[in-house]
Formats: sequence, structure tokens, C-alpha cells
Amino acid sequence: MQLASNRVLFGVARVVEIIVAAVFLLAVILKALDPVSFAEQIAEYGIFPDLSLLAAWTLIIVESLLAIALIVNFLPRIVPLLTIALLLFFIGITIYGMSIGLGENCGCFGNLVHRGPEQVIIEDVLMIAALFFVVVVLWHHQSESNFLRIATVIGTGMAVAALTAFGPYLPADDLVTQLHPGAQFSDWPVDGLFGKNLNEGTHLVFLFTVDTDDIGSQVQRMNALAQSAEGLSAVGMIIDGTEHLTTLMFEYAAAFPVGAVEPRFARPLYRTLPRVFILHEGTVTHTWSELPRESDVVKAIQSLQQHQDAS
Repeated sequence: MQLASNRVLFGVARVVEIIVAAVFLLAVILKALDPVSFAEQIAEYGIFPDLSLLAAWTLIIVESLLAIALIVNFLPRIVPLLTIALLLFFIGITIYGMSIGLGENCGCFGNLVHRGPEQVIIEDVLMIAALFFVVVVLWHHQSESNFLRIATVIGTGMAVAALTAFGPYLPADDLVTQLHPGAQFSDWPVDGLFGKNLNEGTHLVFLFTVDTDDIGSQVQRMNALAQSAEGLSAVGMIIDGTEHLTTLMFEYAAAFPVGAVEPRFARPLYRTLPRVFILHEGTVTHTWSELPRESDVVKAIQSLQQHQDAS
């Protein structure tokens, strides 16, 4: 008896395929919008680190091809098995990462979502079980590999490749990082900000690096922004280490206190630097993916004050 002839089983199998594919597509979009970060996460495993960017691109495109093939039911015998093989590969890599001390940094969903390796393995095992059910039910189901299916799969791969190439230039930082309006952080692992409690009051925060050619002009612009932010406490966070704090204060004359934030904490907060944001009582209210204009900061402060007055 062909299980696919049972409409209920066939329908359930197709729904399961689409759900698994949707998970893959979500991961693909988040990683394609920030491929550099994904490549950095791959490099942490120490396996051919010089090829990490190529590996990132390859995995992004392969995942997208498998996902769309599952959705359109292209090669129904082969694609679910290939997807299972890829998930087994991910489990193996995750176990290897655990063995070398990597924690919540699998890169499955870019920098937006960080999960522990145990949770990643459980999720992958569940998807493998779901796809095994799909294989059993649809094994004898005949599906024509018509031109429309082939064109859809190839077109999706090309679209994802284009998104990976141009995604980093799209204004999507609030979508693919953990720093976005409404985000709350209970702890800021910052060294050097003595007496500053970032979870109390309102702060204009500069997240930046000193490892840039125009650091001097950037600090000058930050100084101007700090002066324009009346009623806010301006604070800087660098990702480079505490040894640079004295240089910032004396050589570049930073007019605001600066601390060094732990890199593992900082990396999920940005695609590129500098990033600027407003913190109100520990909650992010406004973000900018570059140094904003003074007028934009003033408008944000006024909006925040109006919201406070209204509440």
C-alpha cells in the first residue's frame, strides 16, 4: 500500500515539509543579511578558518535550495534525504563545537537568536524525525520535475545569492541583531564605566571600535552628539579592550565616559560599527546603524519625553 495515496497522511507530510522548509528559510534570510557574522561564527570552529566566508555563502545557498525544493515538492525522494544529511552534519559540527568549548554561538539564526548546543541538537533531531516521516510517506509518490519547479529552485538560489551579496548594505540591523527598540538587557559586561548604571536613567550610547582610520573624526562627531543630547547621559562602549580607554580620553579627547564591552556580548549587537542607541531604564528605545545627525537625536529625545509625559 502506498502511504501517499492516503490523503490525510499525504497532507500531513506536505505540511511537515513546509514547516521544516520555513525554519530553514528564516535561518537563510537572517544569515544572508549578515554573512560576515556567520562567517566569523564558522571560523570559531577552527576548521579551515581562511575559507569561512566561502563556507558561509555555500551553506546559505544550499539551505535555501533545499528549503524551496521541499516547498515545491521537487525531487521528493532525494531532497528530504539530503536535508536529513545536512542536519546530521550540523549535529556533528555542534558536538565538535561543544568539545572545544564553544557555547551559544551556533550561527543557525545569525546574531538574532543564540541557543545552547543541547537545544540546537534537540531541534535538529526533531526535524530529522519529521523528515524521516516525510520520506516514508512520500517515497512512492511520483512528482514531475517540471520546468516551473526547476525554475523556482534555481531562481530562489540566485535570489538568495543576491541577498547575501547586498544584504549587509540593507537597513536591517534592527531585524538581524539583538539590539533593537524594545530590547532589554539585565547586565552590561562593561569595564571602565565606574559608577554608571545603564539600567537606570536615560543614556545615549555609542558602540564603536578604535580600529578604524577615522576614529578621531568619529569621536569629534560623538562629542557633538553628546552635547546635543540634553537631559541624557552620553556613554561610549568600545569592543577593543580596556588598554585603549586612556588613548580615547587623552589623545582623541572623548567628552563622555567610555568603557570596554566584552566582545562576546557586543558581537550580537551590530553588523557594522559604530552603532548608536538610546537606553531608557534598561530598555532600548531608538537605534542608529551609523552616527546620526544631531537633529535626529534631538527628535528621538523629544519623542521619548512626549511618550513619558503621555504615560
